[in-house]
Amino acid sequence: MRRILIVVLMALLVYGAAFSAAAQPKVRFVLKDLDADPNAEAFIALIEKGMAAAGTPVDLEIIKVPAGNYAEKVGLMIMSGDIPDLIYFQGGDDKIAAQGALENLTPYVNNSKYLKTLMDEHSKQRLASYPYLVWLAPPRVRVPVMRKDWFESLSSAKAVQANPTVDTYYALFKDLVAKKGAKFGISITGKTNGVEELDAIFDAAFGNTSTWMKGPDGKWFYSRVSANEKAKLEFYAKLYKEGLLDPEYLTKAWDTKEQVFYEGKAGMIPGVAPGSIDVYANKMQKAQGSDIIALPPAKGKAQGLTPFVDVTKETRGFAISSTSKVKKEAFAVLDFMWSPAGLKIAKLGIPGIHYIDDSKRYVLTDKYTEWPIGWFGDSLNGFNPDKPLSRPIMNQSALDAGALAKRYMLPDRNFLIPEQYVTNWDQMVNLYKEYCADIVTGKKPISAFDEFVEKWNKAGGVEITKYAQTVLK
Repeated sequence: MRRILIVVLMALLVYGAAFSAAAQPKVRFVLKDLDADPNAEAFIALIEKGMAAAGTPVDLEIIKVPAGNYAEKVGLMIMSGDIPDLIYFQGGDDKIAAQGALENLTPYVNNSKYLKTLMDEHSKQRLASYPYLVWLAPPRVRVPVMRKDWFESLSSAKAVQANPTVDTYYALFKDLVAKKGAKFGISITGKTNGVEELDAIFDAAFGNTSTWMKGPDGKWFYSRVSANEKAKLEFYAKLYKEGLLDPEYLTKAWDTKEQVFYEGKAGMIPGVAPGSIDVYANKMQKAQGSDIIALPPAKGKAQGLTPFVDVTKETRGFAISSTSKVKKEAFAVLDFMWSPAGLKIAKLGIPGIHYIDDSKRYVLTDKYTEWPIGWFGDSLNGFNPDKPLSRPIMNQSALDAGALAKRYMLPDRNFLIPEQYVTNWDQMVNLYKEYCADIVTGKKPISAFDEFVEKWNKAGGVEITKYAQTVLK
């Protein structure tokens, strides 16, 4: 009798183990750099525990990616037949999707409990246009910032906040130099980005709201060869001539631009919101003991922040293999990570390492700054911890800048340059950069802009503009 009982118990244990394994489907997934992170095992364990508690148990298996270019290695992995269920892409996904290897995520998102409620408008537009990748992150646009103590003491700064126009910005730049001792009103990364950071403030005010725009005649034109662009560059040249634009902007990279801001030499700089703005705020507190404040873009013919936001597809994000046998479970991982429980794991990190629960609040440790809060997306939408934090994970000024970025982002109208025009296009872009720099710095008069447009058209602009009429709607 005893032997029979033992056999029965053993059978039950085996059955229970088998049932448990069957109840936890394995989801193989690949995520850039996670396999090399020292906290990966603890991170995955927290996700598995949280999903089990939520009633969607899974067994997560991290797939290691060989060293080298991530996009290439993932592509080779998939082409070899080793296809994870859940795949993070950072390029190269379009070729895989074209072969029918990626699942249409639209129905999954539509039926999600959390993820769909936290998507910003640009993310929704990207998914609608290209339904194979999903990624929650703020629009990558730049927002101008200045020192808060200077803002509070200048009526011209408050005028910009209340009525941001080209003229009120011009008056503020003058006051920053005349009343605050700044050497120039604004500095930008001209070495790497030309006047793009100035464009963040002024492009839309002068009428440029996307790469290609439709004219009164119903035809598409390239915004950088327009009358809007000419008027804008004339204004930039005025700023440069009067010493309001950093006279060394063409040699400034991100680090030297930031340095003159912290030193009080530049009254204002633009930066990507909210991430870069958070860095600026922390460094300005250390350098000058002041917070910073984000300002809205100038308004005129239109109003918005740039770079223009491509809404045709995500440039990175998660996909699900169309051949996966656990598609539902793979997407459940994504949806869980945007639930309150998942966001706590994603944004706070590992308890005991990145934060400590003292029963009243979550105390962020010195190690917290080492935790990447963007494993599953950079967005902070929906993150409302169940206990107070010992300190904010991001400065309020950065969050405010992020809100401005969402409010004033400009969806782009653009297209991929056909292969036969790529060489011409590169030459045309360089032609713009050359004339732009020369006009702004006064080496060429504004009348040279017409010469630039003529050369641009001869270099291939006529053909590409004709092509634009066929692909833009």
